[in-house]
Amino acid sequence: MDMRIKTSSDLNIACSKCLQYSQCMPQGLNDYEKQRIDTLVSQRVRIKKDSDLHRLNYGEKALFILRAGFFKTVISQHDGRDQVVGFHMSGDSIGLGVEQNIENNSKITALEDSVVCIVPFTKIEEVANPSNLLHSHVRHLFRTEIKRENSVMLFLGSMNSEERVATFLLNLSANHESRGFSGTNINLKMSRYDIASYLGIKHETVSRTLAKFIKGNLINLNLRFLKILNFKALHSIANDGILVS
Repeated sequence: MDMRIKTSSDLNIACSKCLQYSQCMPQGLNDYEKQRIDTLVSQRVRIKKDSDLHRLNYGEKALFILRAGFFKTVISQHDGRDQVVGFHMSGDSIGLGVEQNIENNSKITALEDSVVCIVPFTKIEEVANPSNLLHSHVRHLFRTEIKRENSVMLFLGSMNSEERVATFLLNLSANHESRGFSGTNINLKMSRYDIASYLGIKHETVSRTLAKFIKGNLINLNLRFLKILNFKALHSIANDGILVS
Protein backbone atom coordinates (compact mmCIF):
# COMPACT_ATOMS: atom_id res chain seq x y z
CA MET A 1 0.00 0.00 0.00
CA ASP A 2 1.32 3.43 -0.98
CA MET A 3 1.66 5.83 1.97
CA ARG A 4 1.94 8.97 -0.18
CA ILE A 5 -0.66 11.58 -1.07
CA LYS A 6 -0.89 11.77 -4.86
CA THR A 7 -3.58 14.33 -5.71
CA SER A 8 -4.53 17.75 -4.39
CA SER A 9 -8.12 16.58 -3.89
CA ASP A 10 -6.89 14.30 -1.10
CA LEU A 11 -6.11 17.43 0.93
CA ASN A 12 -9.83 18.15 1.14
CA ILE A 13 -11.05 14.66 2.03
CA ALA A 14 -13.40 14.40 5.03
CA CYS A 15 -11.92 12.83 8.18
CA SER A 16 -14.57 10.10 8.18
CA LYS A 17 -13.53 9.10 4.62
CA CYS A 18 -9.78 9.17 5.29
CA LEU A 19 -7.78 5.93 5.16
CA GLN A 20 -6.11 6.93 8.45
CA TYR A 21 -9.40 7.53 10.28
CA SER A 22 -9.13 4.40 12.43
CA GLN A 23 -5.62 5.44 13.52
CA CYS A 24 -6.30 8.98 14.69
CA MET A 25 -10.04 9.21 15.45
CA PRO A 26 -12.28 7.33 17.95
CA GLN A 27 -14.34 4.34 16.87
CA GLY A 28 -18.04 3.71 17.54
CA LEU A 29 -19.37 7.17 16.60
CA ASN A 30 -22.83 7.52 15.09
CA ASP A 31 -23.48 9.40 11.83
CA TYR A 32 -24.10 12.74 13.57
CA GLU A 33 -20.91 12.44 15.63
CA LYS A 34 -18.94 11.58 12.47
CA GLN A 35 -20.26 14.75 10.85
CA ARG A 36 -19.02 16.69 13.86
CA ILE A 37 -15.62 15.00 13.58
CA ASP A 38 -15.44 16.12 9.95
CA THR A 39 -15.36 19.76 11.17
CA LEU A 40 -12.27 19.27 13.36
CA VAL A 41 -9.50 19.83 10.81
CA SER A 42 -8.91 23.53 10.20
CA GLN A 43 -6.43 22.92 7.38
CA ARG A 44 -4.08 20.38 5.84
CA VAL A 45 -0.56 21.38 4.89
CA ARG A 46 2.15 19.80 2.77
CA ILE A 47 5.62 19.60 4.31
CA LYS A 48 8.46 18.88 1.89
CA LYS A 49 11.20 16.39 2.69
CA ASP A 50 13.87 17.82 5.04
CA SER A 51 11.60 20.75 5.96
CA ASP A 52 10.50 21.46 9.54
CA LEU A 53 6.94 21.62 10.83
CA HIS A 54 6.78 25.03 12.55
CA ARG A 55 3.81 24.59 14.85
CA LEU A 56 3.81 28.18 16.12
CA ASN A 57 3.17 29.45 12.58
CA TYR A 58 -0.42 28.22 12.85
CA GLY A 59 -1.43 30.52 15.67
CA GLU A 60 -3.42 28.78 18.39
CA LYS A 61 -2.32 25.56 20.04
CA ALA A 62 -3.29 22.57 17.97
CA LEU A 63 -3.02 18.85 17.57
CA PHE A 64 -1.07 17.91 14.45
CA ILE A 65 -1.99 14.55 12.90
CA LEU A 66 0.20 13.01 10.24
CA ARG A 67 -2.05 12.26 7.25
CA ALA A 68 0.77 10.78 5.16
CA GLY A 69 4.55 10.72 5.34
CA PHE A 70 7.18 10.33 8.03
CA PHE A 71 8.73 12.73 10.60
CA LYS A 72 11.38 12.74 13.29
CA THR A 73 11.41 14.84 16.46
CA VAL A 74 14.80 16.21 17.55
CA ILE A 75 15.67 17.96 20.81
CA SER A 76 18.71 20.23 21.09
CA GLN A 77 20.62 19.52 24.29
CA HIS A 78 22.25 22.25 26.40
CA ASP A 79 25.69 21.06 25.29
CA GLY A 80 24.80 21.59 21.63
CA ARG A 81 24.09 17.97 20.75
CA ASP A 82 20.89 16.91 18.99
CA GLN A 83 18.91 13.91 20.22
CA VAL A 84 16.27 12.14 18.11
CA VAL A 85 13.43 11.38 20.55
CA GLY A 86 10.76 10.07 18.21
CA PHE A 87 9.68 8.97 14.76
CA HIS A 88 6.15 9.61 13.50
CA MET A 89 4.26 7.91 10.66
CA SER A 90 0.78 8.17 9.17
CA GLY A 91 -1.96 8.36 11.79
CA ASP A 92 0.36 9.57 14.56
CA SER A 93 -0.34 12.73 16.53
CA ILE A 94 2.36 15.37 16.90
CA GLY A 95 2.19 18.12 19.49
CA LEU A 96 1.38 16.20 22.66
CA GLY A 97 3.82 14.99 25.29
CA VAL A 98 7.29 16.40 25.88
CA GLU A 99 7.59 18.35 22.63
CA GLN A 100 4.69 20.65 23.53
CA ASN A 101 6.66 22.17 26.42
CA ILE A 102 10.00 22.66 24.71
CA GLU A 103 9.09 24.31 21.43
CA ASN A 104 12.23 26.44 21.40
CA ASN A 105 14.52 23.43 21.88
CA SER A 106 12.85 20.96 19.54
CA LYS A 107 12.08 20.57 15.87
CA ILE A 108 9.97 18.17 13.85
CA THR A 109 11.44 17.39 10.43
CA ALA A 110 9.85 15.57 7.48
CA LEU A 111 11.86 12.56 6.31
CA GLU A 112 9.78 12.44 3.11
CA ASP A 113 7.14 14.65 1.47
CA SER A 114 4.27 14.64 3.96
CA VAL A 115 0.77 15.96 4.68
CA VAL A 116 -0.28 17.11 8.16
CA CYS A 117 -3.83 17.76 9.44
CA ILE A 118 -4.15 20.66 11.90
CA VAL A 119 -6.81 20.31 14.62
CA PRO A 120 -7.06 23.33 16.99
CA PHE A 121 -7.55 22.36 20.64
CA THR A 122 -10.45 24.82 20.85
CA LYS A 123 -12.18 22.86 18.07
CA ILE A 124 -11.64 19.60 19.93
CA GLU A 125 -13.27 21.07 23.03
CA GLU A 126 -16.20 22.36 20.97
CA VAL A 127 -16.85 19.03 19.25
CA ALA A 128 -16.00 16.88 22.28
CA ASN A 129 -18.58 18.43 24.60
CA PRO A 130 -21.45 16.18 23.46
CA SER A 131 -19.18 13.17 22.85
CA ASN A 132 -17.26 11.51 25.69
CA LEU A 133 -15.65 9.23 23.10
CA LEU A 134 -13.55 12.08 21.71
CA HIS A 135 -12.46 13.17 25.19
CA SER A 136 -11.43 9.59 25.93
CA HIS A 137 -9.60 9.36 22.62
CA VAL A 138 -7.58 12.53 23.27
CA ARG A 139 -6.57 11.11 26.66
CA HIS A 140 -5.55 7.94 24.81
CA LEU A 141 -3.34 10.03 22.49
CA PHE A 142 -1.62 11.58 25.51
CA ARG A 143 -0.99 8.12 26.97
CA THR A 144 0.44 6.99 23.63
CA GLU A 145 2.89 9.92 23.61
CA ILE A 146 3.98 9.09 27.17
CA LYS A 147 4.47 5.45 26.15
CA ARG A 148 6.72 6.56 23.28
CA GLU A 149 8.81 8.67 25.65
CA ASN A 150 9.11 5.77 28.09
CA SER A 151 10.23 3.46 25.30
CA VAL A 152 13.14 5.80 24.57
CA MET A 153 14.08 5.76 28.27
CA LEU A 154 14.04 1.96 28.11
CA PHE A 155 16.46 2.05 25.17
CA LEU A 156 18.76 4.36 27.08
CA GLY A 157 18.48 2.33 30.27
CA SER A 158 18.66 -1.41 30.66
CA MET A 159 19.13 -2.66 27.06
CA ASN A 160 22.42 -3.42 25.34
CA SER A 161 23.00 -2.35 21.73
CA GLU A 162 21.74 -5.61 20.14
CA GLU A 163 18.58 -5.51 22.24
CA ARG A 164 17.96 -1.88 21.30
CA VAL A 165 18.33 -2.46 17.55
CA ALA A 166 16.21 -5.65 17.61
CA THR A 167 13.47 -3.93 19.62
CA PHE A 168 13.55 -0.94 17.28
CA LEU A 169 13.10 -3.17 14.20
CA LEU A 170 10.26 -5.12 15.82
CA ASN A 171 8.47 -1.93 16.91
CA LEU A 172 8.85 -0.50 13.41
CA SER A 173 7.41 -3.70 11.94
CA ALA A 174 4.45 -3.64 14.34
CA ASN A 175 3.73 0.02 13.57
CA HIS A 176 3.66 -0.70 9.84
CA GLU A 177 1.39 -3.72 10.27
CA SER A 178 -1.06 -1.76 12.44
CA ARG A 179 -1.53 0.63 9.51
CA GLY A 180 -2.13 -2.09 6.93
CA PHE A 181 1.40 -2.04 5.49
CA SER A 182 3.86 -4.91 5.31
CA GLY A 183 5.61 -5.65 8.58
CA THR A 184 8.18 -7.76 6.76
CA ASN A 185 9.27 -5.50 3.90
CA ILE A 186 10.00 -2.00 5.15
CA ASN A 187 11.46 1.07 3.47
CA LEU A 188 13.47 2.77 6.21
CA LYS A 189 12.82 6.52 6.11
CA MET A 190 15.41 7.40 8.71
CA SER A 191 19.20 7.34 8.37
CA ARG A 192 21.55 5.14 10.39
CA TYR A 193 22.61 8.30 12.23
CA ASP A 194 18.98 9.01 13.19
CA ILE A 195 18.54 5.45 14.44
CA ALA A 196 21.74 5.69 16.47
CA SER A 197 20.68 8.99 18.01
CA TYR A 198 17.24 7.60 18.89
CA LEU A 199 18.68 4.45 20.47
CA GLY A 200 21.44 6.29 22.31
CA ILE A 201 24.30 4.39 20.68
CA LYS A 202 27.00 5.22 18.14
CA HIS A 203 26.38 5.15 14.39
CA GLU A 204 29.13 2.56 13.99
CA THR A 205 27.40 0.35 16.56
CA VAL A 206 24.13 0.44 14.60
CA SER A 207 25.93 -0.46 11.36
CA ARG A 208 27.89 -3.23 13.06
CA THR A 209 24.75 -4.68 14.70
CA LEU A 210 22.77 -4.62 11.46
CA ALA A 211 25.67 -6.35 9.70
CA LYS A 212 25.64 -9.01 12.42
CA PHE A 213 21.89 -9.52 11.95
CA ILE A 214 22.43 -9.87 8.19
CA LYS A 215 25.19 -12.42 8.69
CA GLY A 216 22.91 -14.40 11.01
CA ASN A 217 20.11 -14.39 8.38
CA LEU A 218 17.82 -12.40 10.64
CA ILE A 219 17.34 -9.61 8.10
CA ASN A 220 18.23 -8.51 4.59
CA LEU A 221 19.16 -4.87 4.06
CA ASN A 222 19.74 -3.18 0.70
CA LEU A 223 20.41 0.51 1.28
CA ARG A 224 17.18 1.44 3.13
CA PHE A 225 15.06 -1.52 2.02
CA LEU A 226 14.74 -3.84 5.01
CA LYS A 227 13.35 -7.38 4.96
CA ILE A 228 12.89 -9.21 8.24
CA LEU A 229 13.65 -12.90 7.79
CA ASN A 230 13.54 -14.27 11.34
CA PHE A 231 11.08 -12.62 13.72
CA LYS A 232 11.56 -15.35 16.33
CA ALA A 233 15.28 -14.66 16.58
CA LEU A 234 14.74 -10.90 16.82
CA HIS A 235 12.21 -11.44 19.61
CA SER A 236 14.73 -13.65 21.39
CA ILE A 237 17.34 -10.91 21.19
CA ALA A 238 14.93 -8.20 22.30
CA ASN A 239 13.64 -10.24 25.24
CA ASP A 240 16.74 -12.13 26.33
CA GLY A 241 19.69 -10.22 24.94
CA ILE A 242 20.92 -13.36 23.14
CA LEU A 243 22.39 -12.72 19.71
CA VAL A 244 22.70 -15.61 17.27
CA SER A 245 26.35 -15.92 16.30
